[in-house]
Amino acid sequence: MSDLLMPRASNPAVRVSYSSHLFRAAREDIGTWLRRQAAHGGVLGVAVFFGAALLAWLVSGGELGFGGVLLWGLGALLLLIVGVFAMHWGYLTPRRLCAAKQHQLEAERRQFMAALDKEKQAVQLIQAERDVLKAKLEERPLRPMELREEIDQLIAEGDALLDSVEQTLLGESEMWFDDVERFAKRHLSPSQIDRLYAAEPRDLEEQVKFHRAASEDTPIADEEFAIAERLVRVSAGLRELRQSIGRKSAKAA
Repeated sequence: MSDLLMPRASNPAVRVSYSSHLFRAAREDIGTWLRRQAAHGGVLGVAVFFGAALLAWLVSGGELGFGGVLLWGLGALLLLIVGVFAMHWGYLTPRRLCAAKQHQLEAERRQFMAALDKEKQAVQLIQAERDVLKAKLEERPLRPMELREEIDQLIAEGDALLDSVEQTLLGESEMWFDDVERFAKRHLSPSQIDRLYAAEPRDLEEQVKFHRAASEDTPIADEEFAIAERLVRVSAGLRELRQSIGRKSAKAA
């Protein structure tokens, strides 16, 4: 048997059990094949029986009785069965059955792997086409409504960070700033970028305390205060930018 499907263990009992499984599966396949060929075999047997009986009756010149004709037909049918069995005897041994089942499993495995490779290639092709379309969409300039929706999403994420716990604020704020930077470089003009980062809310400190302090007496760590202050500044710049885009859209309409 092939080393690919032969068990690694050297225990003889494992090999016998595995061979018995193959032998049983092969016998079931033969039984299924015989059931499918039952009609064809029945027709062949009937044809051989009546052909041998007719030939015996003709050779005897019609002198052979019914019993003799019947015996000749049964003998021919028995010889057919023995001949078919003898032809397949080399294949029907347990070792040959196991080897045949092993080859069948190998062929099915190769077919499955080939089909799986085709599926993987199709999936990779679809993913590549999706990546190309995504890249084209990202390169396409956003319309005013799409631009406002992107800004609204960034503002909402910034507000959620401002209201989060200290660990979340310190851990995820840099990712938010990177998202804003990528958005600005991809979709904003230089003047809009300058306006975004030049925003200076008048109530900057009050906003930071409102989001970060549970009460007036609660101290805010310096690092936490600095990140929250930067978040408020950038969020204010996004809001101003959104309002200017909205005014331009209204004038264009």
